[in-house]
This record gives sequence, C-alpha cells and structure tokens, in this order.
Amino acid sequence: MGLFKRSAGRMTGRTTLLLAADPGRALLDAARLYDPNVSTWPGRLVFRNGVLLFGPVAVTSELEQQAGLPPGMAVAYYTGAAQQTTRNRRPHEAKHRDGDGLVQGLAARLGGTIKYDEPPLDRALLPSVYGEQAVPVDQVIELLSPYGGNLRVEDQTGESYSLSGPDISFMVAYWPPRWYREKDAPPALGALRSRPLHQWDLQAAYRRNDLARELVDRVEQAALALAARCGGVALDEYGFPITGPDDLPHR
Repeated sequence: MGLFKRSAGRMTGRTTLLLAADPGRALLDAARLYDPNVSTWPGRLVFRNGVLLFGPVAVTSELEQQAGLPPGMAVAYYTGAAQQTTRNRRPHEAKHRDGDGLVQGLAARLGGTIKYDEPPLDRALLPSVYGEQAVPVDQVIELLSPYGGNLRVEDQTGESYSLSGPDISFMVAYWPPRWYREKDAPPALGALRSRPLHQWDLQAAYRRNDLARELVDRVEQAALALAARCGGVALDEYGFPITGPDDLPHR
C-alpha cells in the first residue's frame, strides 16, 4: 500500500495522462515531435522548456482508488517542472502551462484521457509560425487571405502588427525577432530554436473541438503556407508540429 500511496501523492497537483494500454515506443515517438532533443532518463522524460514527464506508472486498483483515477486505465504519466540554470530559468507557471499542452497533445495523438489538478487553460485554435526569413506584411496578406478572408493591417506598433477585419476566419499577430526569447520558445523548433525568429500567431476565436473540421483544416493550411514562405515551422496550440490535416483527430 505504501508504494501506491507514494505514486498517488506524486500525482497530486500534477496533470496526468492516462492510457488504456501501454503505448510502448509510440509515446517516446510522440514526445520527440514535441521536442526532438528530449532527454530520456529512467522513469522520466526531460524537455528543453523545463517540463518533466514521469512514467510509465502501472495503474492498479489500489492506485486508481488512491489517486481518484477513472476506471479502465493501464498506465499513467504525470508532469513536473525541472530545476533550470539561471540563464534558462522559466516561471513555474509557464512550465505548468507547457506541461498541460504536452499532455493534451499526447492524449490527442495516443487516444489518452487527462486528469487535471485544476481547470486547464482554455486554448483557442492557435497555430504559430516561426521562421528566419522576413515576409513583408503585404505578402503575408496576399498569402493568407485565400484562407482567412479579407485581412487588413490593424494595431501596428513599430515592427509588430496584427491582421484582422470583418467576416474573417482567423486573426494574425506578428512579432519581430527582437521580441523572440529562446528560453520561452517551443522545443519543437529544434535547431531553429537558438536563432532569432519571426513569429506569426493565427488565432481563431474558439477551441479546436468547437470548430468545424473544414475551418480547422483551413487555418492549419494557412499556417503551413506561411511556414513554407518564411522557411520555418508551423506548430499547433499544444506546441507540436503541424504537417498536414490529419495530425490531430477532431472530436
């Protein structure tokens, strides 16, 4: 009983990924989409943004009862926050938020269930594009308008700007490289992460699962088109790369 109490205690205050069967190699493969340079240690994965993922933990009837887990689960993984050097240190809240995104992305890809310690951040559909090449705003509008509608420049402040307008599918916010901070950048960027990057956020007004599949595909196709233009990478709202319309199931 002591072992189960310790496992249940470690899950307290953590976001937990629950799976009905041992995913085997599939979990590590999915984790490497989130961070190509994830470090593997016995019983944990260490990500470059300071997120830890502990597991697998076998779910027994005793652990299920102790931790208040739903029935029918075989294994569990739970998040944590790593200690970081002064240069790379990030607030605990940021690592907790990123840990939630990691688990949400893994659950979507592996068919898992999530147990939250507190209500999760309500994430709108928000693909982000990072790239080294600048793209003039008029070219961004020309490129994205077939997907998003009649976009126009608003709220231009120095080098940053937003694109909005009536009857559009999504808004766009642009941040120049001088605003970029490597330690806060998604680890899925891989080798690009260490370089000063341009960033575009394509934001729909609602969560992925509250939108029609056709609209989700259109927003992600727009992100992929912009990524191709700037020689960069398109990431979903969980921090995983977008490669095509079938990356995530639509629920």
